[in-house]
Amino acid sequence: MKSKILKISFVVLSILLIIPSLIHLISNKTIMGFDIYFNFFLNNNINKVISTAIFLVLFILLTIIYFIIYKIDCFKNIKRILIFITLIGIIFMIMLPWTSSDIFYYMGVGELDARYNQNPYYVTMREYYIQNEENLDDDILLQGATNYWGNTTVVYGPIAQLFFKICSFLSMKNITVALFIFKLVNLLIHIINTYLFYKISGKKKFAIMYGLNPFIFIEAIANVHNDIIILFFVLLSLYILLKRRNLLLSIVALALATGVKYFTILLLPILILYHFRTEKRLSIRFLRCIEYGVIFLVIFALEYVLYFNDYQILLAMMVQTSRYQCSIYSVLLQYNKNLVYIVRAVFIVIFFMYYAVMCINLLTEKNIKFYKVIRKYNIALILFLLILTNFHQWYLIWLFATIIWQKPNAIRNIVGLSVCTEIANSVYKFLYESYRFDKYFVGAIIVLFMIWKIITNKESVKNLQSKFCSHH
Repeated sequence: MKSKILKISFVVLSILLIIPSLIHLISNKTIMGFDIYFNFFLNNNINKVISTAIFLVLFILLTIIYFIIYKIDCFKNIKRILIFITLIGIIFMIMLPWTSSDIFYYMGVGELDARYNQNPYYVTMREYYIQNEENLDDDILLQGATNYWGNTTVVYGPIAQLFFKICSFLSMKNITVALFIFKLVNLLIHIINTYLFYKISGKKKFAIMYGLNPFIFIEAIANVHNDIIILFFVLLSLYILLKRRNLLLSIVALALATGVKYFTILLLPILILYHFRTEKRLSIRFLRCIEYGVIFLVIFALEYVLYFNDYQILLAMMVQTSRYQCSIYSVLLQYNKNLVYIVRAVFIVIFFMYYAVMCINLLTEKNIKFYKVIRKYNIALILFLLILTNFHQWYLIWLFATIIWQKPNAIRNIVGLSVCTEIANSVYKFLYESYRFDKYFVGAIIVLFMIWKIITNKESVKNLQSKFCSHH
């Protein structure tokens, strides 16, 4: 009975969260011209403070129920978990991307590629639209051209662009159809990811922890961020390596992940050296790294064949490093520009030193335990996040890929941080999206995470006390 009440409550709260979007869709019958961001009610005539406060109450209640469901395990088997996640995912498909316009960029570059045969690594949506405005009748391209990123060439890898191209092509110039095709693809991937968590770990709790996380539903299904695709390929790579013991196919999957966003290349030496962990000769291990490293690079290079004209295509990965947003650097930038360069230089040195030492130790270590290595990788990934000049809460999806092998405290921290950043994002909902408020966003994350640590530490102490009492 308790399980049923919790599930019903989760469904009801999810529905309440999507009601403003449902009203907007019914009223407008299209998402063309959608431009109401960071306003939960999607109505500029309603006080934003009230709107945001209601969102926070609903989101926090949903999160609390999520933690209770995770703790008591309300599902008999993985099939029931997947069915429930599918139901909730369908509900969140209705929620419009009211805190991020990235999906319109995805649709636009996909349309530019699929419909007009333009190379989005060299031609921007805005540039093409302005040049051909009189001959175009395309809402998808227009919405993309007016997007914040409309004057930017593709900043993602070719596998991401392939997803964009296919989804935009299937929409037949209908922007509302396009949005729901992208959402449907992300939902299907989310369901597969949940199943992969179960298959890799053999435990339902990891499927529930990831699959029902409200943070994931908002960022991956409602806001349609492509980081969930990275998660899929990384999980697939790890599954193939650990369960199928096939390094080559694992490398292929990782190369596809890197073809979405480039940071996943950091996992490459770990996969190779773990696979050859029983090889005692250091020289052979090193040669295997070179061999499979070359295979990885060849696959990665082949992904660019359809788009490569000259070296400028490689500049795509550098675009975001020149932008400052929602990070410690955007905060420092408001006070002292020189301090930004110093702090970032320090973090870059720390990251590369840590990563280099990790790889050298992995190369020379004779008895490699996967869980130990992957925990070190997660630290390297966190350090990598710290050197980015812009940070968004959905980047934390990256940390979920290896959460199975983390210590209980680290698992709690990753899940807690994901929820804290989603709540902290409400800074922009109370105010409006501007770099001037980044300091409040970063500060809110720190404060909320400290509160989370206090709450979870108390919970850990209570659990230890109860175990001690029951033992005696």
